[in-house]
Amino acid sequence: KPDDSKVSIKAAVRFFNGRKRPFLCAALAIVLVLLFSAHALSYHRVDQTGSTTKQRLWYTPVPKKSRGIFYGPSHLANLLEPRGYIRTDNEEDAEYVWVHKPSKIKQKQLKPWQRANHLPNSYPLSEKGAFVETMMEYGARTGKNARFVPETYRLYNKKDRQRFIDRLAEGGMDESWVSKRPHVDGGKGVKFLGPNSKELHVFAKSLQSDPNFGGKSHSSSARLIIQKYVNGLLPYHGRKFDLRVYCLVASSVPLVVFYHDGTLRISLSKYDENNFSSQQVHLTNWSAQKSAQGTKDNADEARASFKDLASYLEEYVSQNPRVSHIKDPISHVRDQIKDALATVAHIYRDLSFSVDAEEDGKKLCGAENGFAFLGGDFMVDSDLKVWITEMQSGPGTSHDSKTTRRNFALVLPGLFEILKEVRAREMSGEPISEMESPNTWELIYKDNFRFTYSGDNGGS
Repeated sequence: KPDDSKVSIKAAVRFFNGRKRPFLCAALAIVLVLLFSAHALSYHRVDQTGSTTKQRLWYTPVPKKSRGIFYGPSHLANLLEPRGYIRTDNEEDAEYVWVHKPSKIKQKQLKPWQRANHLPNSYPLSEKGAFVETMMEYGARTGKNARFVPETYRLYNKKDRQRFIDRLAEGGMDESWVSKRPHVDGGKGVKFLGPNSKELHVFAKSLQSDPNFGGKSHSSSARLIIQKYVNGLLPYHGRKFDLRVYCLVASSVPLVVFYHDGTLRISLSKYDENNFSSQQVHLTNWSAQKSAQGTKDNADEARASFKDLASYLEEYVSQNPRVSHIKDPISHVRDQIKDALATVAHIYRDLSFSVDAEEDGKKLCGAENGFAFLGGDFMVDSDLKVWITEMQSGPGTSHDSKTTRRNFALVLPGLFEILKEVRAREMSGEPISEMESPNTWELIYKDNFRFTYSGDNGGS
């Protein structure tokens, strides 16, 4: 009441003065609890696919002595040091940690503010058998088959093994196949089996007579997968090629993924899809070419740029009525790849792209966010349809050719520009999921967005 107002104010002051210390202590305790537990606080959003994304409300700031410091190879330093980054030999002091193999990163020992170029649990993505298994499980669960994955069988899986034996009996002996050891890279453990060849007959006989052939489980060192050889591949000036492209998981929490053009990897030998007498004709990676006939002098012959491919495809389309309806062939190829990688990102978002992944109730990673630099290998057939051969969790950044040097001069500095923006958004509280394509990297997946392509040069 008005006549009691002075009394009420005085009473309130006396009340606060008498209790201000407990009140302030309680307020301070609440603030401290929030600060120490902020790394676990997040908001949740449900995207158009029904999946939940999240971003922490608070991130641990990078200590001043570690800002802009990275631990990584010397050729990365050559690209980043002119842009203000400083290389260190002490992994523990680095804001960014960059190593080739995921196993080299001590995930649990990462500090909350550190960012490493591998996320925990990358095995299901980079191991060929696990990748195929994951894609098959996704297709069985959703009814949406990954149309960019060649016909594949895991010989260490009892049902798959029998399906392949049945497939051979139903005309498969008249087709070409590729057997792979799924846990090795660089073209090692790959064998090409021509139609009705001696090698294919020996392979089929071994399947029938030896129950251990191809491995007995997904952990067997002798395990094999076998894929249908993609016939009718488009050669590049008479030689077999595939495309090594790049994918950047710029943020795990929430998931934001970008794409970047890579290069053509080209065999140094003339291509004949019916000639399996030489492995090198069918392998395109540089390590395989170098072991056969590659030198520093012909390294440039084993690579070409997407610009070179664009010119080649324009000429190819103009001379082939079967594909003359494709108005922009390089975009047609690129958009199929982007669609495939966006699908992979969606399937693996919680399996391999989560920095919050746990094992036995314990976090696998000590960092509050992370990123991953990935490679994807794709083939192109004569109808300009793309086929994925594998994903790489640690793609090489070798500079053997002029083409790769020019490409990485765009890829790697652009990658760190994106990471810098992610960090800025973490510190300012701006939604990371609202990032767009900032440079030569193209956004393909984020909260409420997934790049799709229907085949008519209309990706969205």
